[in-house]
Amino acid sequence: MGFWSYFLLYAGILSYFTWGVVVAFEVVLVMAGSDFAREWVKKRYTLKFFMFEVYLFFPLVLFGYVFLEVLPYFLGKSESIAKFDIGSTIYDVFAEDLDELDDEDFDNPHH
Repeated sequence: MGFWSYFLLYAGILSYFTWGVVVAFEVVLVMAGSDFAREWVKKRYTLKFFMFEVYLFFPLVLFGYVFLEVLPYFLGKSESIAKFDIGSTIYDVFAEDLDELDDEDFDNPHH
């Protein structure tokens, strides 16, 4: 491989990790119950795009959860661990949107 191939490869990997850390931090804050994080995510994301990013960066979300929730608990810096539940995290932020989708599916089950 040539210089530009390696350059693009490393740029892609670094971009994935950089943005993945940001998304992981957002998701873990929402899991921990931060109202500010919940509102921040709701203002900047749509339901589909947030779900896409959560699943795209899922390994980094797990990694962030371990370092931001589990490790501080075992080191005695936190009294409890937030439950790792992606479904309820997405529902906490986008409850109204998901409820509307459920109502639409119920009203017209033959899409």
